[in-house]
Amino acid sequence: MRKAPARPSILFALALATAGAFADARAQEDSPSARFARANAAYEAGDYARAVQDYTAAVEAGVASPDLFYNLGNAHFKLGDLGRAILWYERARRLAPRDLDLRENLELTRSLLRDQQLVASPPRWRRVLSAWHRDTTASESVLAASGLYALVCLLGVLFVFRDTEWVSRAYARVSVLSPGRLLGLDKSQDLALAIAVAVIAGGAFGYSAISKARAEGSRATGVVLVEEASVFSGPSRDASVQFKVHEGTLVSVRDARAGWVRVDLSGDLSGWIDETSLDRI
Repeated sequence: MRKAPARPSILFALALATAGAFADARAQEDSPSARFARANAAYEAGDYARAVQDYTAAVEAGVASPDLFYNLGNAHFKLGDLGRAILWYERARRLAPRDLDLRENLELTRSLLRDQQLVASPPRWRRVLSAWHRDTTASESVLAASGLYALVCLLGVLFVFRDTEWVSRAYARVSVLSPGRLLGLDKSQDLALAIAVAVIAGGAFGYSAISKARAEGSRATGVVLVEEASVFSGPSRDASVQFKVHEGTLVSVRDARAGWVRVDLSGDLSGWIDETSLDRI
């Protein structure tokens, strides 16, 4: 478990710029940057409860930074609060999906959860195939999709004018890098293949961006925060208890009704849980 204050705070400083500044010296003492510094000092001193308090104050001031969320997850882990550790690690992961330290701490925390049957990892081949989706943020997926769309437009122009002299000269220079040449394709076939690949890749990144944006907007994933929570067959304590979940378990939130939320879990498990038992990522 890496110590939180060792985390570089450049991203925090950038996020802080959007949170606003305080005019007088007294306000500066309670600014998000001052809270963040005090939280780091408290963490180093082993006062994890105080660290959580100051990190949380920075979050409430409007700062959204993977470093801040990561540190807050670490502080909760040190306090033995695995549910909130998972919650903040997952929030940090949305902002920094390729962070190795974050991934390591998240996996360690998951290994300590009680509901191990509900946190089983997918097969390795599936993780490899979905790495491009899992390890990019929504904004990165949008950027990739936009770039590929521009590439499709460029390739389309080249295809239309493929018989002109300037396109033929350009193709002769760059086609040595094209897999189509290795497959024995002519110029028209090679350009058509490139367009098809770019369209498929752009569509994949576009779908990835949309799915990420919807997930973040709807906050459809939650984390159980209490030690044990009963899942009922209906939105009432008079309904029958179907099963129980424990802190740190991820659930999909599908519906809400007067203090209750309907959750889905792996293995076709579903039911209603008191909404105070969880928080949404």
